[in-house]
Amino acid sequence: MSAILRFPVLLFAAGVEQLRHLPGARLLGPFMRWVPRLLLLAGFVLALLWAMEVSPQRISLADLVAGKLSSLQSWIIVSGNLADDTGSSDFLHVYRLTDDAAPNAYLVVRSRVVHALGPATISGHIHGGREPVPAGYAWSAPLDADPVLAAELPPPWIALTLGAVGLFTLLARRTRYPMFSSQAPADAMPATSAVRVVVRSESGQLGRAAVPGTLSFINAEPGAADLAIPGARAVAVRLHSAFTNVDVGVQHRLSGSEPALRVRSDTDDLVLAFVSTRERDSAFAALGVEAQRQRGARRFGAASSSRASG
Repeated sequence: MSAILRFPVLLFAAGVEQLRHLPGARLLGPFMRWVPRLLLLAGFVLALLWAMEVSPQRISLADLVAGKLSSLQSWIIVSGNLADDTGSSDFLHVYRLTDDAAPNAYLVVRSRVVHALGPATISGHIHGGREPVPAGYAWSAPLDADPVLAAELPPPWIALTLGAVGLFTLLARRTRYPMFSSQAPADAMPATSAVRVVVRSESGQLGRAAVPGTLSFINAEPGAADLAIPGARAVAVRLHSAFTNVDVGVQHRLSGSEPALRVRSDTDDLVLAFVSTRERDSAFAALGVEAQRQRGARRFGAASSSRASG
């Protein structure tokens, strides 16, 4: 990931890390696995109920003439110029709604209440008028007006908010700060002594702050190291085993970066920060000694079998 693309992700992770330090944040920790799922589910249900609610559609007279009204929609809101039409009585008022953008087209508005003439916005149920006609041709349709102008259904703000908070929480749970990114190691001589590292637990088992540690290759088996952390049990680190796996990379902060190894285990993921890239690559090379020996032994065995069969 380039630095330009990494920065907004790193900034988001740094903000989430500040939220984790707020009072009471640790008490919510055990429930955070379910919180985003519940929020997303609640948002989906509310959005579904919103979609099932009947609402008028705002449309122009020109779009009605062009046949853009759905066959399933009859409740509309339309604007135009309102004028008296023939056929009015004491109980039913008839108007003609026109629009300069749609010449030779009008709506026959039938209403139980009196409307002001001139520019107006009317809501009601349209009857017919679904088939489009060419521009300039005569078009008309009756509209039974509502006594009071209906309002469009507002966006489902509560559902959108719950969904956004749920998505934010889901992404926040997956972020770690400082942020670790992979980097290919360079060739280096395997380490044979102890190396001082700074250890950070991604799960928070060692606390939120990084702690000093020692990665020792002195008494460990070939291809392994002992990670000693004050106040915690020692961790046997292997490149590939049933218990640990090691990734090579860089630990990024807003203020800079440092070479690091990430030790994955069944109980926790630890990030070991090194003073220099050389020390990191030397430690990784020492962890890879046993794997290199095993690959060499397999190649030697395959070559011997090939010569024997020849």
